[in-house]
Amino acid sequence: MANASMPLECTEITPQCPANGSGLSYPPNVAASIISLYIFALSVPAHVFLGWKHKTWTFMAAMLLGSSFEVTGYLGRALLHSNPYKLITFLIQIVTLTQGPSFYSAGIYLCLSRLVVVYGVTLSRVKSITYTRVFIFFDLICLCLQGGGGGVASSADNNQSMMDLGNKLMLVGLILQIVFMLFFAICCLEYFWRVRKNPSRKNPQFAKLRASSKFKGFLVALFGCYCAIFTRCVYRVVELGGGWDNALMRKEVPFIISESSMMVIAAWILIAFHPGPCFQGAFNLQNY
Repeated sequence: MANASMPLECTEITPQCPANGSGLSYPPNVAASIISLYIFALSVPAHVFLGWKHKTWTFMAAMLLGSSFEVTGYLGRALLHSNPYKLITFLIQIVTLTQGPSFYSAGIYLCLSRLVVVYGVTLSRVKSITYTRVFIFFDLICLCLQGGGGGVASSADNNQSMMDLGNKLMLVGLILQIVFMLFFAICCLEYFWRVRKNPSRKNPQFAKLRASSKFKGFLVALFGCYCAIFTRCVYRVVELGGGWDNALMRKEVPFIISESSMMVIAAWILIAFHPGPCFQGAFNLQNY
């Protein structure tokens, strides 16, 4: 943000109100914003249809929240094109786009407990549901920090120190999200290492499921979703870590590549390989 204390009288880009004095230092490309908005908006009915059909209620809720936040964020960016000086619109888009991926992460965390059941609960060091509970709790911590940071910034009333405090809170939330995602990866690697070392202890009930191409495709898709979210989080930490006036925040192309594109992948890859059909009904088991 080139100038956190944006001129209150500016309502459009003029010689007296240049773009580099606005929240993003540029008017967001309206076409890119609208395209992203529609892509995420289309994912909403897709997740509703698949979630309702396969009764994957919690997964559906997580993905819907993620897509809804993304839609709101890109609507904000589209509105900023005509008035990049609108502080509340700037803050709405940055908070929703910062928080949205946390819900997609929750969708991933929900899947791990089901995977533990499919491969074998005896191979896990903890109860399968513990993974989901712990990591969703971590996710909530990140959401609170990111939302709290946005709240502080939105109430700053052009107070630079309050804007900086809000930035720092959001940054801490993003850093913790990366830390928790790395911890999640370690837990996954540790569990699947035990699976690999003890093939005879795999759950025989789901041997056919594990061998299916859909299930294998789902595992690849889940990994792809994780990598997309992680890449985006690293970008956001670098972006916010430089403060409101850093060079990276002034450029839209890195944002489109590292934020928009990564989240489109996260939203749609688990539609193409939805856990409902890929688990062949096993996602809804109550013994996880």
